[in-house]
Amino acid sequence: MVCSTLISLVVCFGVSLALNSWELPQAFVNSELDQNWMWFKKAYNKSFTNENEEITRRLYWEDNMKFIRQHNEKYYRGEVTYSVGENDFADMADDEFEKTYLRGLIVPEGEENDYPEGLTEPDVQLPRELDWRVQGLVSSVKNQGKCGSCWAFSALGALEGQVIKNHGGSEIPDLSEQNLVDCAKGEKYHNLGCKGGWMHNAYQYIKDNGGIDSEFCYPYRAIDQTCRYIRECRTARDCGYKKVGRNEYSLRKALSNVGPIAIAMDVNHKGFWFYKEGIFYEPACNGTRPTHAMVAVGYGKRGGRYWIIKNSWGEGWGNKGYVYAARGRGDLCGIAKWGVYPTGV
Repeated sequence: MVCSTLISLVVCFGVSLALNSWELPQAFVNSELDQNWMWFKKAYNKSFTNENEEITRRLYWEDNMKFIRQHNEKYYRGEVTYSVGENDFADMADDEFEKTYLRGLIVPEGEENDYPEGLTEPDVQLPRELDWRVQGLVSSVKNQGKCGSCWAFSALGALEGQVIKNHGGSEIPDLSEQNLVDCAKGEKYHNLGCKGGWMHNAYQYIKDNGGIDSEFCYPYRAIDQTCRYIRECRTARDCGYKKVGRNEYSLRKALSNVGPIAIAMDVNHKGFWFYKEGIFYEPACNGTRPTHAMVAVGYGKRGGRYWIIKNSWGEGWGNKGYVYAARGRGDLCGIAKWGVYPTGV
């Protein structure tokens, strides 16, 4: 990871995360940003163990705010299609963010070759726009915290939608991601709880286990725990999963016919971490190496074609917890390459 000029002066000597092992001069801090820094700490409930840690975090924050300002200048000039903004991640180093929030996927060996190619020619007319939130198939935005459990949130986001679609009801079931984190792991499922997993293996666990608990019975803790599944709290089940064809038309068709779809994509880009609004388009995306799992809940075309994707970083991230990601521009981030949904719900 290449550090910025500011951070490199005080951090890039092999101790970027050793917050208390060395002294940082106060002179490196931009005093003109003191009030903004106070607002940031208050808004995101930030506290630090000592002055050295605070100065280090302050320098990361200043560096990220510089990125945000420069990116948004490009946005206002029409050079990029989305804006960015300050959020809870703004005082983190780039490599720290990667280790904390982009460790949630473990792609099984050979998985990239085990997906259907997808339809090359449209075989049916699909809706021009679709948003399953309007139809009541999408639960509220959740926050995975500092646990690499995006795979669990992605898998259950699609399953929750299927429960409502196939069984009705006035409320979307709130299923337990912690149940998956604690139980859908080991040699059989190849998941590692907070150290990562794969959506397909989550569905396989639910099938083998005969169901999954509710969030009420098995609340989320964002840490690895001993499995404590309670059969009496079983709220949903599946009979396995089906993979979506590896192109955008196939994903649109699956969204239209099925409902919300678990997806994975490459989000290892600072613009995504601080995404705020607009259509996210990153030419440097790696469409063959997914780094984060989410839920596709629809698509649209106002102001440009896009996917509607629900994240698990809380409502304070992005556009109230969602990203509107570019559609029809080469699938650069791999959004349409890893779609999957539960069957037999």
